[in-house]
Amino acid sequence: MYNDYIQLLKTENVTDECGDTIEKTTARGVFAEVKSIGYREKYTALSMGFNPEIKFVLADYDDYQGENLVEWNDKIYKILRTYRDSTQIELIATDTAVLTTATITTV
Repeated sequence: MYNDYIQLLKTENVTDECGDTIEKTTARGVFAEVKSIGYREKYTALSMGFNPEIKFVLADYDDYQGENLVEWNDKIYKILRTYRDSTQIELIATDTAVLTTATITTV
């Protein structure tokens, strides 16, 4: 079931009022089903240099708008790839993403 609330985060470089380029992160909440990565997919990805750790399944692919990070359970994950299946979309992610000085704005 889609009963886990996640934040989809999008980071982009913007120019502030002083003319400096800063990183801005906006957040958008959606419901998802959180799943583990299967061993076959994990080992295939590891052989190519990726380390998928978790899968977020959104009920409607329109809920995903190209975000590059996911926040769930106070942890931030980087989206490695997506997979659309019918009306759903799977976000395959790893936990190596770190936000440092970014400002997060909830939409």
